Amino acid sequence: MKKSILDLNIAELIEFLASIGEPSYRANQIFEAVYAQHKTSFADFTTLSQKTRTILEEHFYLRTFVQEDEITSTLDKTQKFLWKLKDGYKIESVIIYENKRTTFCISSQVGCALDCKFCATGKMGILRNLSPGEIIEQVLLMQEKIGKEPTNIVYMGMGEPMLNYESVIRSAQVLSDPKGFALGKRRITISTSGIIPGIKRFTEEEQPFSLAISLNSIDDKIRQKIMPISKKYPIDELMEAAKAYTESSNKLVTFEYVLLDEFNASAADAKKLVQLTHRIPCKINVIPCNSEDAEYAPPSKAKVAEFELLINDKNRRITLRKRKGWEISAACGQLYAKNEKKNQKQSKSK
Repeated sequence: MKKSILDLNIAELIEFLASIGEPSYRANQIFEAVYAQHKTSFADFTTLSQKTRTILEEHFYLRTFVQEDEITSTLDKTQKFLWKLKDGYKIESVIIYENKRTTFCISSQVGCALDCKFCATGKMGILRNLSPGEIIEQVLLMQEKIGKEPTNIVYMGMGEPMLNYESVIRSAQVLSDPKGFALGKRRITISTSGIIPGIKRFTEEEQPFSLAISLNSIDDKIRQKIMPISKKYPIDELMEAAKAYTESSNKLVTFEYVLLDEFNASAADAKKLVQLTHRIPCKINVIPCNSEDAEYAPPSKAKVAEFELLINDKNRRITLRKRKGWEISAACGQLYAKNEKKNQKQSKSK
């Protein structure tokens, strides 16, 4: 049965080549064709013999996705893509432009089990994990779309990366492999909503990638309401895990803080956020929520400005991020939801 060649790392590719009587250096040639030369057909792997190309074609796919939808912001050029996978499931990917940065935001699961109340993906539930190749294919397809490589990759799309740990790390290893996609390890960020066992494993394994934690509240009761996973992993334990990571890795951890008007955007919240994180080497990204649910609306511009003033007054490494792609529903799961509604309407009209 054929599989995606993107699922294989260099060692596994060498093993396959040995099984068909090919020398190990062919693996480097294949990786170069896939990741450096951006070939999308085995027929174009001209450094290989016709026989080897035919064998690869018989055993592997180079692409498995079909583009279902695409939308681009007229305000900030944010691009969002909806892909149909080989089994019919759908996932999203986003390209965010900011100054000289081009960030690819990629999914790690189809749906998500965590049910964060302000996130559209949570309403899908969890359907399945993505394979390493399916994670990587998002990056290659978006690169082909815009004709250039990303400066950064963030695992902040659909799904909880720490609940698909093996595939996430394997894909990040290929994306950072000098013989593979060759993006700097620190330019790849693995995000989590607070899965403490995953953070501890990430720390113990001394993973070279950057770590981001979606904090979103400094109060356990509020966090449990908007992020039910906090019932299992309370804020104090989460902060201990984050501190242990920074001490072990000697790197900063990034805290993501989504501003929700009725939950976490007051002056008192700003002060508590600074107090909670002041002993942890970190940077904090604060961003107004992109949710279309009125209950989880972003604060007013005046309230956001006050929040920014209070946190910056403490000279923290805190950045107020602009809402990117808000007018095209670029937040997780929103394009998927709109596409599903459109398909349902079309089915009913037939």
